[in-house]
Amino acid sequence: MNLEKVYEFDLNGYLIIPAAIARPHLLSLQEYWSKHLTTHFLHDINFDWGEEWRALIDLDPIYRFLEIIYRSRFRLDHMFCADERFVSSGGNLHHEADMFDEGIYYWVRNHRIHSGLVAVQYAISDVSNTENHFCCIPGSHRANFPVPDRYRIVVNNPLLQHVYLQAGDALVFSEVLVHGTCKVADSGQRRSVFSRYTNNHSYFRKPPSHQNITALPATPNHSALGIQSFSADPLTPRQRQLATVPAYARNHPPIRS
Repeated sequence: MNLEKVYEFDLNGYLIIPAAIARPHLLSLQEYWSKHLTTHFLHDINFDWGEEWRALIDLDPIYRFLEIIYRSRFRLDHMFCADERFVSSGGNLHHEADMFDEGIYYWVRNHRIHSGLVAVQYAISDVSNTENHFCCIPGSHRANFPVPDRYRIVVNNPLLQHVYLQAGDALVFSEVLVHGTCKVADSGQRRSVFSRYTNNHSYFRKPPSHQNITALPATPNHSALGIQSFSADPLTPRQRQLATVPAYARNHPPIRS
């Protein structure tokens, strides 16, 4: 992956990687979708569905680009598939620059990108102007002012860019980009997979299997007693939230006063 792609991503906040999914792989995904995934507009992906789904975790063209963005320190946070019935944020655009407290941010220093959540949309079918499709305000991931209300809407938005994909293409975009779904009347079939990655030291969505913390990490090479468990029962509500709640960004409640 050359630096021209990094420049394009930094400039616009998104990048299209054509034919990211090889044809045989794409056909396998399409076949599985037709057999198993037509009853609901959104399905969280289960990697037990088969190798063709597991391969989307680290598909090489995408992995090579994310490796640059995150300097090899990143993790898959969540993944789901969506069809033409899926419309994000009620048809309006969402997100904006500097949502750092929500784990969504983008900034550059010393030629190094520092990013929170990054999304990848895989087009399993063609997505043209006749299907519900991705749209955004290019460059908005680096804006310095709040988004005016008139630029949150999709209709008659002069800043809006419509993004069309062919089956097998991948769209990589910063979640801090102002973006959403352009809803098309009588939309044709749209089959897409969305995967979202974040830094390897953080979670965006609350992990389903994490338990509350019952021991703080021991100091490496210095702790005499090692890891020591504690009971949360004597802690105040604020202490409990500070010391025992696992880390995640989305919908994490603020600290109680």
